[in-house]
Amino acid sequence: MRRVVSMTSRGSSRRVSATADDAGAARIGAWLIVALLIPRVVRMLYPEVWVEDDFYLESAWFVSVGMRPYLDFIHPHMPLLEWIAGCYLKLFGASHLSIEILNEAAIFAASILTYPLARRAAGRPAAILASILYAYSSLVFRYHVYERESFIAPLIILGAIVTLDDTTAAIGQAAILAAIFFVACAIKLTAVIPFAVMLVFIAVAYRRIAGAVASGVIFALALAAFSAILYRLYGNEFIFQTFVFHFLKGRDTAGSIATYPRMILDVLAPLFVLGCWRIFADRIFSRGVILVLAIVAAEYAFYGVLSPTAWGHNYLEAIPFIAIVAGIGATALVRAIEDLIAREQAQHRWKLLAGGAALIAIFLIWITPIVNENWLHGAVYGFGFVPRAEISQLADALRAASKPGDDVIAPSFVCFEAGRRELIRYPETYGVYREAKAEYDRDGFFAARRHLGAADFFQLIYDTRHFWTEQMRDAIANGKVPAVISDSPVQLLPLVLVPEDFLSRNGFRVVLTTAHFKLWSRTPAPAAVTSSSE
Repeated sequence: MRRVVSMTSRGSSRRVSATADDAGAARIGAWLIVALLIPRVVRMLYPEVWVEDDFYLESAWFVSVGMRPYLDFIHPHMPLLEWIAGCYLKLFGASHLSIEILNEAAIFAASILTYPLARRAAGRPAAILASILYAYSSLVFRYHVYERESFIAPLIILGAIVTLDDTTAAIGQAAILAAIFFVACAIKLTAVIPFAVMLVFIAVAYRRIAGAVASGVIFALALAAFSAILYRLYGNEFIFQTFVFHFLKGRDTAGSIATYPRMILDVLAPLFVLGCWRIFADRIFSRGVILVLAIVAAEYAFYGVLSPTAWGHNYLEAIPFIAIVAGIGATALVRAIEDLIAREQAQHRWKLLAGGAALIAIFLIWITPIVNENWLHGAVYGFGFVPRAEISQLADALRAASKPGDDVIAPSFVCFEAGRRELIRYPETYGVYREAKAEYDRDGFFAARRHLGAADFFQLIYDTRHFWTEQMRDAIANGKVPAVISDSPVQLLPLVLVPEDFLSRNGFRVVLTTAHFKLWSRTPAPAAVTSSSE
């Protein structure tokens, strides 16, 4: 009888312990969700926005009002995100806040999904820190309004989680992975880079060669079928803008592109280096860690070497994986602090903590400075530089100075907020596109590639500006636009700068002046208004 009682007592103790562990994990999970939600809410409440890639805002709105990508406006990507965002805007209305809620939801999903991937790779403490590092990254704060990579990131993370799940049948894993990356590539084709890494990983790590091949074939067939549908809808313009134009639009020829990540990663960089050191020193070569490192390496090889870019948003795809390695580094520092408090291995831990602190200080002062590209135009840690109130004021005035069907000349983010069509859609690319299309049609792909492929992207914008400046001048002189707002130096790439004397000679006058912009209207208006925010 005593034996039975004793066994029952031990079983009850184990059940109580398991229940306590589950309750503790649930509490940690709840607090982590709150910690990941806070930066998303704070960012939406912050009174300034970061303006970049704002034409894609307008593209989503164009689709919501029935305009066609490729035919009615230039669109060098697959259109799935614009279809989704267009439906969303049709339901909830076009405003920075409404589209930001959608974008922040995608970022929140990525931060949540980072946890199970990081836990699989390096354990719970590293997973918690990795999720937080991603959610509080300055680059993530910077691209808070609407950026297609924000929607790609959770899909890539989900694909990595599926890749590491060797309990799923090979054909099921292949089909799920193909479906995930079909959706990702229907948003942005560069998602094929981590997909290729995952297929190689499945073939090598799990010896599921047939499954990897099957996944690649399913994906290729799905993307080909989708492309055939788009070709049917939009014709040759879809093919040229989505697949050909990338090779003809020039490139950023600055010699420092390979080191560009140092200008956007700040605190993630030293923790990433520390994480790599801990991985190799402690031989943390789990399959999850190997996959994460391989994805980071492939993303950098593409964006840093093969197709060099100085646009920070491209690195949003890699940030969750960088954060996972950085989480391993941060965990080493946290454990060193815990051991020091508990007076365990004090000498060794002091060395680790001092070395880690010195590494972070050197990086944040010199190698990857904390005040970097994410602090442009007075922004702090990616939190923006254009007041939301100013955007609303400009949008209200632009609506008052024009009718819903009018074309206007104004920055894309103002047109989006006002619900007005921009006369020249995507000025940054419009002239380059026109020149590339003309040379492609006249001389063929290879000749156009030789002439334009290695040209400086920014010089091409300048050299081809006549394509859109002439149209703007004609529209102003012939009364085709009722309102004009020139770009401002506060924008990252101000291009549309209409001479004020030209506007005056053609019957325009200033009806609103804000801190950064002037609204010129052809219609009779009362005396010019100066914004109180100026």
